[in-house]
Amino acid sequence: MANEIFLDVYERIVSFEPGVPFPQRLYDAYAAEVRRVDLNGDGVVNASEGDIDSSTDGFPDNARLFLPATIINRFAVTREINDGLLAPRFAPSQRGWILNGFLAPVSPAVPASAGRDGDDR
Repeated sequence: MANEIFLDVYERIVSFEPGVPFPQRLYDAYAAEVRRVDLNGDGVVNASEGDIDSSTDGFPDNARLFLPATIINRFAVTREINDGLLAPRFAPSQRGWILNGFLAPVSPAVPASAGRDGDDR
């Protein structure tokens, strides 16, 4: 969606709302893209409407709405240790370790973990 909004606001100046100033073009482009995916017309793309396997706007699936993680050379850090009082499990953290070394792509991909981790709290 972000790519289509970007194109509507900055690239399709003649075909998408010509003569409308910048802030309003941005809001209108966002509303137009949400309307294409929003099946019940409430102005919000909920989980079932944005499901990657659902079809909306004449496309077979919603893969176009998502950016693959490999397109951005960054990653999110989450807490995986339940330390009780400090932060809930999997809460976003503002600290992280810098990974040092080289990225080694694996093909075909292998699962990062399999089965249960044994943490049944």
